[in-house]
Amino acid sequence: EELFSGETLGRYASMQLTGSSPLFMILGFLLGLGVVYFLVRIKKITVNRLDDRTLVLKLPFLGCVEANGPTKYQGLFVRNVSETLNKVKLFQGLMDFDLMLRYAQDYNINYIGVEGDNPDGSWSKGRLAYSTLSKGHNGGYDIFLNPDLDRDVVCSRLKEELGLDIKPEELHTFLFLHEIGHTRKAGNDCYISARLNHSLSGGRRSVRRRRELKLLHSKVERFADDFAIKELLKWRGSQLLDSGYPL
Repeated sequence: EELFSGETLGRYASMQLTGSSPLFMILGFLLGLGVVYFLVRIKKITVNRLDDRTLVLKLPFLGCVEANGPTKYQGLFVRNVSETLNKVKLFQGLMDFDLMLRYAQDYNINYIGVEGDNPDGSWSKGRLAYSTLSKGHNGGYDIFLNPDLDRDVVCSRLKEELGLDIKPEELHTFLFLHEIGHTRKAGNDCYISARLNHSLSGGRRSVRRRRELKLLHSKVERFADDFAIKELLKWRGSQLLDSGYPL
């Protein structure tokens, strides 16, 4: 006699499928959610350029990944040129553009921007400019200038602090030169030390440690001020020569 008839096997298979169907539905639902989530996340892929060779890709699940860009092209991308010209006009409204490029090339400045020091790109109250060590392939520094300053007010304050008359149209030139004055090539060897000491000392510092850091910071800023004043006066002299006026 057969142990299992065809009818018995059919009923058994039917029971198995019926019992498994909720599991298949749950797995299908979860798989669908995973696909939707992936499609939403993949739209958030962003690409940022650190310099002429280095790209930073922000990928879902993987975070930020650096990659080398393609070989340099010989032509022009029209959209890039248009965007660059708009940025040139912005900086021309702030300072002498030729001076900016010359100093940037001489002192290894990788990037010059107007993004603020806050995470959302806004500027902290009273912040005029700042510089950071660049993360680009070529190293160097990044400089950021606040474009929305009340120039008359800031120039008046700087006159009280430094004893130097700075014209409103010279303000961002001075601020740019001040940040240049933080670089080691300008002779400010304390800048890197100050940043390293600030980072390594953490949030909890002794009174003595805070005093040492404050003294080091003051030395860094004083050197940058002296450098900016010296270079600004030199630039004024060259402007007078170019205009035909005797010094």
